[in-house]
Amino acid sequence: MSQNSIFLLLTILVVPGFCIILPQKPPKEKDCPVQTCPEESYGNCGKFGAGWKNFTRPSGEWCMKIFYENSITQPIAEQRCQAQGATLSGLQNQMESQYVLATVTRHIYPETGSVWIGMARRSFCLTVGLTQDCTWATTFQWTDKSATGTDGFGWACNQPDNARGRTQHCGVLTVSYQGSVDGFQTGRLDDVACEFDFIKMDKKERDIKAYICGKKP
Repeated sequence: MSQNSIFLLLTILVVPGFCIILPQKPPKEKDCPVQTCPEESYGNCGKFGAGWKNFTRPSGEWCMKIFYENSITQPIAEQRCQAQGATLSGLQNQMESQYVLATVTRHIYPETGSVWIGMARRSFCLTVGLTQDCTWATTFQWTDKSATGTDGFGWACNQPDNARGRTQHCGVLTVSYQGSVDGFQTGRLDDVACEFDFIKMDKKERDIKAYICGKKP
């Protein structure tokens, strides 16, 4: 049996007060709907070398590439991106999110984990959890100066909660071939401390496996 044949893509429905995770069999690549499986597009990003993928955003063309490295902190991931002339990339919409999810899941299978994303908690929400002013849509902002709006904010249930002493000022995307990892929904965002040590805190299944860099062509 091939590796692709055992993957489960996930449809995640979030209903107020409830979280339902529905596993689905992956569509064949040739039959993949355009709206869920974008065609490979490199645009002007090909000049940066292999692995840089083109996305069209309201702010213009954007190039993204996923890099794989275990257990690194968010500041280190940002340094790695800057060495590429890039920055940690935000997620413009769920198409970009699903691209990262599918690509990383396939690469790290059968392991599970998290991916650093270019986002940061806003200053007026640093000391609180979810409130009337600090909601799922307003608590965080994209840091890549390219992603806009809230379509990419696909948070896990009851997130971002700023737990663990109000220290969760960065964000990760949970990746797995399963519906959830340690109680966190696959393909959804979670707020974590920027230097959180998943291994030390006995969260090995959610340890950092990759980070995504982005830059304008």
